Amino acid sequence: MVIDSDFFDVDQFFDDLEWEVQKGMIDVGDAAVKDAEESGTYQDHTLTLRTSNTYDVDEDGLTLENTAPYASYVEAKGFVVLSDPALRAESKLKEMFE
Repeated sequence: MVIDSDFFDVDQFFDDLEWEVQKGMIDVGDAAVKDAEESGTYQDHTLTLRTSNTYDVDEDGLTLENTAPYASYVEAKGFVVLSDPALRAESKLKEMFE
């Protein structure tokens, strides 16, 4: 007895699922960057700090960062640059994927 099987549907299902996860992370990344730009508690005279918030989505997950070399110093002084939006993004991702 020969059993013939075709797993094309299964492969497509996993590809679609992977895209949905990536799309969710992209949406959360976009929202986090916008949140950081709008909710920063510092004066940004040159707009460098606000426009340096970025994100990246890869197979390891979502990475949020501020590429301004002095962003961590501003955060250390007690101002919100990206920390609070990053925490909200983490919470949103947990809510989406749990």
